[in-house]
Amino acid sequence: MRSSIARLLGGALGVSLLGLVLPAGAQEDEAEVRSVRLQTSKQDLKARVTSDSVTGSDFRLEREGNTVRGKVAGGSVYLSRKRGGLEGLLGGQSVRIVPKREGDGLVRLEGSFDGEPLEIDISPGELSGTVGSCTYDLEYQDEAYQGVRICEGDTREHVWLFVTPGVPEDVSPLLATTLVVLLGS
Repeated sequence: MRSSIARLLGGALGVSLLGLVLPAGAQEDEAEVRSVRLQTSKQDLKARVTSDSVTGSDFRLEREGNTVRGKVAGGSVYLSRKRGGLEGLLGGQSVRIVPKREGDGLVRLEGSFDGEPLEIDISPGELSGTVGSCTYDLEYQDEAYQGVRICEGDTREHVWLFVTPGVPEDVSPLLATTLVVLLGS
């Protein structure tokens, strides 16, 4: 069974990566600040995303040039930009993530964390794919992505994923990776 710290660290990789692919000199404005919340029967996780950082109760990451440094669930994070993605260490685990824009507002995140897969498709109407040992199939309705995730074999759980001030027509890379952080927990 994969520990919750490993899942959270695996998700943090995505946040870091998309912070690195912002255009040089990008400035934070109100449109770039988003709140993201993952709610299940067992947890309620929140994050604040800006152009330079992601903060939440269990993590704090900051973009510094071509690197991302910080802490996630008490583990150190150091990631650097390499070969179109991010590579490095999260809590001592090797990670790699590559974002791809597929058109029509679709962002695909591919990679791995400590040998486990990461493949998520995020669009304004749905979110689906795999983060570590969990598979997601969520549709956007009533101001949230909602649906079922299946983790660690057959454990099914209903999840709600809220994005405030709303889901943009084109989901930004930084927002997409923040979703991965929360989905990986």
